[in-house]
Amino acid sequence: MDHNETSSFTPFDYMTQTRELQMLKTMLPYMKDTQKKQFAILIKYMELQNTVQVFSQEDKVMSMCSVDEGSNNMVAMLNDLRAFCTSKEQETIDMLANMFSMLETYETIFS
Repeated sequence: MDHNETSSFTPFDYMTQTRELQMLKTMLPYMKDTQKKQFAILIKYMELQNTVQVFSQEDKVMSMCSVDEGSNNMVAMLNDLRAFCTSKEQETIDMLANMFSMLETYETIFS
């Protein structure tokens, strides 16, 4: 992710990232070139451990993976994706969301 992109976290990120991991990631560019690779691998390993731990706790997985069943999940997903998109990508997301909303309205009217 470059500096022009948003640094928003997803619910998954909030559950698997820690303040300490963010601090380690911040330190990475300041390390000697010979240390960066091993340190980056260590960080990713720690993230993987956190992910395994989260998925071993069923209640956390259920809260992270739940969406309102009554809503149009595709439109909700597209709207959530907007936070990670460039302006041009957001335009495409908006077009797709409008299309799915119209299809849902069409299905409601003619069902």
